[in-house]
Amino acid sequence: VRCFKSDVRAAIDPCEAFEMLPGRGVSASVNGHAVLAGSRELLTEHGGAVPEEAEAAVQTHLSQGHTIVYIAVDQKMVGYAALADTVRNEAAQMVAALEGLHVSPVLLTGDHHSAAQAIAEELGIRDVHANCRPADKLNWISTYQKRLENVCMIGDGINDAPALKKANVGVAMGGIGSDIAVDAADIVLVDDDVKELPHLIALSKRMLTTIKVNMSFSMILNFIAIILAMLGILNPVVGALVHNAGSVLVIINSAFLLKWKRRSA
Repeated sequence: VRCFKSDVRAAIDPCEAFEMLPGRGVSASVNGHAVLAGSRELLTEHGGAVPEEAEAAVQTHLSQGHTIVYIAVDQKMVGYAALADTVRNEAAQMVAALEGLHVSPVLLTGDHHSAAQAIAEELGIRDVHANCRPADKLNWISTYQKRLENVCMIGDGINDAPALKKANVGVAMGGIGSDIAVDAADIVLVDDDVKELPHLIALSKRMLTTIKVNMSFSMILNFIAIILAMLGILNPVVGALVHNAGSVLVIINSAFLLKWKRRSA
């Protein structure tokens, strides 16, 4: 829109009856004409078809990993837009770090298979599911959960909101993410820095280990103290001191997480 206003210097006609079709595209009425922009399936559903003269160019873009947005006016294709995702510089390193933590990366995307495969190869992701609508993402997450696998979903779009809610843990991008995705997520990355994800997972695992150690220590200490009290070795005053001392040790052990975080940052 910005380029059109700058280069063509013409007014953009207002649209009416705008409708978003999740995972497929958008539709609207402009000057009495029905306008569609979205996937090939959306074009086909409304009686449109890709002209033979455009098919070769479309296939070339698809083979290069581009996503095609088909544009139709009154059920007739009038053009298309070829889009290419830009991979963040730190994304490949982040994926490698996750695998080092025994996390299996999975790519769920609504893009064409060729585009998804190109991104996956660049990032080193082997498990890829393309052409996913919001319901498909939910189904794939359910499939992994039925295998008793914990799922952490990272997303930022409106189409990701149901999947973020369905996953065991949902992580949304706070800056570029849609409001509904942020609301559906359990964790929000305020600065959209994906390279912090391995640190987040590593810290979570370390925190669970600390919780288990603290609970085991507290239960063992209390059990020993009860036995000693039953034998008359531990009087009430000393028992209270032992109980509070145990609480202090648990807090100190938990405080080491702050030091671990600074050392890993």
